[in-house]
Amino acid sequence: MRRMLAAVALVAVVLGGPTSSWAHHQDQGNEAGLAIGAATLNLFYVPAKLVTATLGLAVGGLVGVFTGGSTRAAYAVWVPTATGTYFISLDQMAGREPIRFFGSDYADRASTMASGEAGAYEAAYSSR
Repeated sequence: MRRMLAAVALVAVVLGGPTSSWAHHQDQGNEAGLAIGAATLNLFYVPAKLVTATLGLAVGGLVGVFTGGSTRAAYAVWVPTATGTYFISLDQMAGREPIRFFGSDYADRASTMASGEAGAYEAAYSSR
């Protein structure tokens, strides 16, 4: 499996993989190489991400149950496993965007809905 992934990555780089001067070399051949590389990598990447997310959701649910219904404890498992990059795109192949198999942690500031009201999760932790 590792050899196959290494071979696919090598083919993607040879066909037009990540380059620091993307703006100067943007042509159809390079873009086709990136598209072929991304599609090939996604054949392996997407199933691995889906298995990780599915298992993470199940384990997070169990963590929540075994901690007395703590949503925060469940989120500690759900956030890294169920978020992140699900598909590798051309921008990621070109090195313009990062690939994050495991999602990021909570934001430092609570987000607000379009109306400016705090969401259900934020409301549970507000000091009002």
